[in-house]
Amino acid sequence: MPPSLEELAAAAHVSPFHFHRIWRGLTGEAVGATIARLRIEASQQKLRAAGGSVTSVAMEAGFATPQAFARAFRRLTGTTPSNFARGEPVSARSLPDSDVRIVLREPVEIVVLRRVGADYVAMNEAYGQLWAWADGEGLLGNLQGIYGVAVDDAASVTEGEARYDACLALQADAPPPFLNSTLGGGRYASLTHQGSYDGLPAAEAWLMGHWLTGSSYEPADAPLVHHFLNDPDTTPEAEWLTEILLPLRDEAH
Repeated sequence: MPPSLEELAAAAHVSPFHFHRIWRGLTGEAVGATIARLRIEASQQKLRAAGGSVTSVAMEAGFATPQAFARAFRRLTGTTPSNFARGEPVSARSLPDSDVRIVLREPVEIVVLRRVGADYVAMNEAYGQLWAWADGEGLLGNLQGIYGVAVDDAASVTEGEARYDACLALQADAPPPFLNSTLGGGRYASLTHQGSYDGLPAAEAWLMGHWLTGSSYEPADAPLVHHFLNDPDTTPEAEWLTEILLPLRDEAH
């Protein structure tokens, strides 16, 4: 039986909150997809071997049909098994040129609406409901920021089960279905993403898999935070700014 998420995270000495994202940032895939990748990698040497047959290699790798093997192979390598066997290289993955700052933040009181079942790039409905309530209560004059908490990595949980907290920085008593909470203060790694929110997963993968693993910092046992810096309703999409905040442990190692 494969090890559990908790066992994998403990072996890697990171929080379960971040294990999926670090893994995906390093490998470009969710943890569950690693098994398929290893099967494909094991097949590559056999394909390059003299007389290697796509059909026989597909069967040895555990795929039901050569067609299923070919689809998985192309998805993971960027080429077909036949072309790879003839010497075509696999596609390389590039990393963005991004700047990360270490910032110290004070705790922020927030009003939260949790959404389950949609990935975190499609949260208009939750924010609209939260905004309408705050506007009706005359609270928007005290708004100190718009945040989102990515409780789950949407690419690494069962489809439809990703949790995301839409948040407004307000000091107000919130009735159900809203909740009062606090964004913790302390040390964060800050990366500003410009453009469509669809690009957030790639930026997060770079932050977790490239910058974090090459730094002396360790992630805290808390989820990623999005700080939305401008209004998407009045700003061109290409100019949308989102600060991605990764909570860090207090000391660097």
